[in-house]
Amino acid sequence: MWSHERQAKILEKLTLDSKVSTVELAETFGISRETARRDLMEMEQSGHLRRVHGGAVPAITGIDPEPPFSLRLEQFAEQKDAIGRAACDLVPQGSTCFIDAGTTTIAFARHLAARGNIRVITNSIEIAQIIAGGRDTETLLLGGRPHTDVPATYGELTLSEIDRFHGDFAVISPVGLHLARGASDYELHEAEIARAMMRRSKECVMLCHSSKIGIESRVGICRIDEIDHLVVDRSGEAISIPRGTLHLAD
Repeated sequence: MWSHERQAKILEKLTLDSKVSTVELAETFGISRETARRDLMEMEQSGHLRRVHGGAVPAITGIDPEPPFSLRLEQFAEQKDAIGRAACDLVPQGSTCFIDAGTTTIAFARHLAARGNIRVITNSIEIAQIIAGGRDTETLLLGGRPHTDVPATYGELTLSEIDRFHGDFAVISPVGLHLARGASDYELHEAEIARAMMRRSKECVMLCHSSKIGIESRVGICRIDEIDHLVVDRSGEAISIPRGTLHLAD
């Protein structure tokens, strides 16, 4: 098991049990205690937990949960549409795209479907329906466990299906984007999907409304330097910022 997979399981156990022990982690994953301690050190540096003697407990944060998905669909609709339009220009026709579930990625999917000639792999039920209605398009809806709020699939089955494919682009919409902490989601299962899509793609396109800049949520997705293109809104327009020039100061 890779370290990122172990750390996702550790975070899931923390959410359920509110604590983990180094001895227990070593036995569960068949690793040394030193490797378990190293995992906890990395997760503490990422802000995911707080180490204590013999193990770790959840990090103490004041991070609020996301608003309901139906409400997020109505927020910043014009800006999200502009971001989706600009992101579409980064993806050549004939490409294969992983797209994660989100309100900004839905706006992107509408522009992608209108242009056509695209292949999409997604866990979002709505995005799959949008792409299926486009011209000269192919869409694959990843199987898995449906979510009660977000119309999308998640879980081990979804992750295993992602690993069967290769994409040209992973188009991701995080909850927050912080210069030091990188991109993050509020829910573990959403971050897992985003990370898996990025691993199976040549490039990552991150769609991020300006209200998310400087925000850090609970679960890390990736570092800033792992983002190939960041598309944000600024002064009523959307712009694309290539890797190496991401400063997030404005």
